[in-house]
Amino acid sequence: MIAQPLSVAILWHMHQPDYTDAGTGRPRMPWVRLHALLSYYDMVRYVRERPGARAVFNVVPSLLRQVEAAAAGVPDEHLLLARAAPADLGAADRGRIVREFFAFHHARRFAEFPRLHALWLQRGEGVEVPIGRAERFTDQDLLDLQVLFHLAWCGRTLREDPLVARLIARGSGYTAADKAALLERQHEFLQGVLPAYREAAAAGCIEISCTPLNHPILPLLCDTEAAHEALPGLPLPATRFRYPGDAWFHVKTALDETERVLGVRPRGMWPAEGSVSEEALRVLQTEGLLWAATDQGVLARSLERGGQAHAPHRHFQAWRWGGAGAPALFCRDTGLSDALGFRYQSWRAQDAVADLLGHLRAIRDELPDRGAGCVVPIILDGENPWEFYERNGQDFLQTMYQAVAEAPDLQWETFGEHLATGGRVGELARVCAGSWIRADFTTWVGHAEKNRGWDYLAGVRDRFQERLAAAGVLRRVRLAGGVEVEAPDPARIGPGCEGRLAAAMTAMANAESSDWFWWYGDDNPTDYAREFDTTFRRHLHQALVLAGAGADPALEIPVLLPGGPS
Repeated sequence: MIAQPLSVAILWHMHQPDYTDAGTGRPRMPWVRLHALLSYYDMVRYVRERPGARAVFNVVPSLLRQVEAAAAGVPDEHLLLARAAPADLGAADRGRIVREFFAFHHARRFAEFPRLHALWLQRGEGVEVPIGRAERFTDQDLLDLQVLFHLAWCGRTLREDPLVARLIARGSGYTAADKAALLERQHEFLQGVLPAYREAAAAGCIEISCTPLNHPILPLLCDTEAAHEALPGLPLPATRFRYPGDAWFHVKTALDETERVLGVRPRGMWPAEGSVSEEALRVLQTEGLLWAATDQGVLARSLERGGQAHAPHRHFQAWRWGGAGAPALFCRDTGLSDALGFRYQSWRAQDAVADLLGHLRAIRDELPDRGAGCVVPIILDGENPWEFYERNGQDFLQTMYQAVAEAPDLQWETFGEHLATGGRVGELARVCAGSWIRADFTTWVGHAEKNRGWDYLAGVRDRFQERLAAAGVLRRVRLAGGVEVEAPDPARIGPGCEGRLAAAMTAMANAESSDWFWWYGDDNPTDYAREFDTTFRRHLHQALVLAGAGADPALEIPVLLPGGPS
């Protein structure tokens, strides 16, 4: 007789920062729309079509807002470029298309679309393409590129559509009517993405969790000194940032927004980048969350500094810090999560799934009582890996869901289900601040460029606080544990509120996103460093101007340091 199956809980994190320009009301960059076409809908479909499959889908409200806007017909700047007739475009816009419409995984897409590869060779490599290089492209070349770029970003469901399939099969020589039909079909598809999440949650095959509103690093919003708890001696910004009330604002409004859009109020949360601290966990407890998730490295350091014994298998159960009513902590298995996110991309689907099941069964054999009451948390990005997989991950995901669902010694489970069925929960003596990357915060603070960004943010946030106080839109919030903080009042300037001060708060919350700090420094190179830097500073500028504090000329100076990305 087989003992209780080992539970496997997978969390897909769906996230993009808010690219919306407060001046135009349009996204400056296309990534929300493109990832929605490629993966957001299909990821839920894979779970729904396999009986016994379960998954947690973690959403960031800044993403939900932008999917709503795209479905409502708000165009991003790339979509406007795509709609334009090449003959009507000036040299600068023709150059933008030639520069920016090759943003996809080249090896996978060039194999599927030979014409795209030919256009790439015609363009020449390198992101900095002189405008004159676009003169090599005829109007028909640009029209083919406009169409093929959007075909390259079609996922499984869209590729099953007869119109899309016909255009893919043709491969080149597209007409203006072809392009218009494709873009219209993609817009119709976008309108079904969020309903798919609502329906799957209502059916019980997925659990919805969320990340704080704009994906901020909660411990650093609470206090940038938390970075020293994780890594003593790390160089910190000149200006200390300490706004725990902002952390609460992001958590509270995230729960409200997710419930508004998807019809369910999350009971769990993946704090941005799995970042936790004791102060941040008190914020989560204040809003009644049942669980949160972080990384096994954070657990190991917390057990060590709390004087508790650590063993390799201890992250296969939930943990709690803060007593009754505090959220249970699930700690991602780093190896398996990274295998799905990175290592399996080049494997045959059957081989990758066989390797995964081998690891899961080895874990089960090593656990006390063959894993009874335990869970293996697999937590990773749910959107970016699939463009690197063959067939956008379809074979791997279908095989994985089926294999675990049919295994007698394994079972899919969500984190909420695991707690409801009596899964093990240990007690932590303390929680050491950290994230899923090296159990510290060096991806977002510590480098001279990252610290410079925090100094910009802190300077604007201090001036912004004065405007909020003068307008009387701050409120006192008693956090779990009894500490009182001042916080922006969501009822007056939160999402959905009208007026310039509410718009200013939106811009300020956008600037507090972790993403800008991710791209600063030299650890995560990107071809779009200038665009990200400009967007960050524009959010800060809009926060000040809309709040009536006036523009700050210093915000015209890039955060990017001389000699960094151009």
